[in-house]
Amino acid sequence: MNLRIGKFGRQEAASAVLIATFFGSCFGADPRALFEHGNASYLIQILASIQALLLFEAVVWALRLRGGLDLASLIGRSRVKAALTVPLALALVFAAMQPLERFLITITRYVFVDSKQVTVCMYLLPCLLLLTALGAETLMRTSRILLPVLLISIVGALLLGVGQYRTYRIYPIPLKEPLRIFTASGNFQFSTIPPLLALLCVGEGTQDRMAMRSAGRIGAIGGGLLAAGAYFALAQSFTYLRLRTMPTPFYDMLVAVRTVNPTLRVDRAILFLWLTGGILTAAFYLYAACVLLCKAFGMRDIRPAAFCVSTITVTLMLVLFYDSETTDGLVRAVSRFGWIPLTAPFPFLLLKKKRRQRKCAASV
Repeated sequence: MNLRIGKFGRQEAASAVLIATFFGSCFGADPRALFEHGNASYLIQILASIQALLLFEAVVWALRLRGGLDLASLIGRSRVKAALTVPLALALVFAAMQPLERFLITITRYVFVDSKQVTVCMYLLPCLLLLTALGAETLMRTSRILLPVLLISIVGALLLGVGQYRTYRIYPIPLKEPLRIFTASGNFQFSTIPPLLALLCVGEGTQDRMAMRSAGRIGAIGGGLLAAGAYFALAQSFTYLRLRTMPTPFYDMLVAVRTVNPTLRVDRAILFLWLTGGILTAAFYLYAACVLLCKAFGMRDIRPAAFCVSTITVTLMLVLFYDSETTDGLVRAVSRFGWIPLTAPFPFLLLKKKRRQRKCAASV
């Protein structure tokens, strides 16, 4: 089978998960749902990362019991069990669309103001198609190379806005409404589970299950803490009433810094660095969806699936971008109920009985 998984180390896998966790959480969430009741997004991020890690540990434990290396080995070969991969693959496709949709809005709103969305998407499609078709090893090693640059850009952007931070903008007081925060963290699972789910889909390329488990822990914890710190900075920059109306709050924070200090013209350079991270995140999700579908339905080559999934993703982005009413309803539904297709198949997989090994006949 030409699935182009290859072999990669723990550092490469952890880098891909960390990048996907940060950009999927910070650029994939719906601000209207996230900031509906206040500025507790950093607590929601931490709780959602813990919940995603618990599910990841449960799947790794099931893989250790059954001797598998990836999610496809846990699902099996039967048609009924292969049907469980369809909602997981669709969830990965929608998770890949969300950060790209935010970047598409940002680029057409602030950078290329007179350009059409179709033109911008025609530049995104080759990048997605190439990264998805080249396979996991290319994705992982590219993530490892770009991780230091992305970390510098993220930390630098947060430090630029230090003068704008005001603690009185944080509302409600932390842990004032624990039930509501816990409920919101459950809805936020659509942003924190996909990086670990994608790692489970390409687990065959890791050295062993322990390396995959360690990479998932490092990436999820590191990306979750980085995203929580970014949300904490964002909560001190704007009130939650204003954040609900911002389609791209993190770039708006950079624009506010540039307005106060006109000499700091680094917002667009940082934006294109973040766009690179968003494309890596989307390609990671799309490749994982292709691997899951190929292994479940017996397809032997990843390239036709990568071409189809990348084209469908960009087409859906354009359709949803022009149809604002449908987009608003879909984004609202995904932000509230997107965790269901991600978590519903796992109870059936975790409850699968372990195969009994045949006992050898006793020697006389």
